[in-house]
Amino acid sequence: MRERRGDVVLRVNAMDGQYHIRSSPGVGDMWPASRDGLFVGEDNWVAVLCGTFWGPVDLSVREHDAPLGEVDRDWDMAAEWSLDCPEGTFAIHDIYSNDPPHVVEVAAGWTRLRLSVRGRTRAREVPEPVTVPVEQHLLELWPAPAWHGPAVVHGPDGLAHHLRSQ
Repeated sequence: MRERRGDVVLRVNAMDGQYHIRSSPGVGDMWPASRDGLFVGEDNWVAVLCGTFWGPVDLSVREHDAPLGEVDRDWDMAAEWSLDCPEGTFAIHDIYSNDPPHVVEVAAGWTRLRLSVRGRTRAREVPEPVTVPVEQHLLELWPAPAWHGPAVVHGPDGLAHHLRSQ
């Protein structure tokens, strides 16, 4: 049975339809193609693609000690990504402001991220500026022994279909 720690609830600002999760500096490819319509990135960083173009997104962060099983089907989409965290931390931040990032401590090495989202398609249709969060995200993470490729584990949602068709 996996152990679950309590959620940390954050409000992050989507800017240009994204926020970032970064474990170490350096970007090899400024904008690799998105295979799943939710993530874009490399081993040490990932951009989360949002329906909210400019505005707040509610994000809950939940740590686990072991890999997860089935996805809660109350979410519109869920995908996984491997993040190399050599220093044992990663930061969640918007891309333009000087606001301090939210720092998450993890075991040094590979961390598997599962991001479940809902409301992205509806958020894309809301007139700007968005002042109250329309979409919700749940970031679950656990230590991983090695890199595993990105994977959609539930969905995709309507926004992912749209982004992948561009």
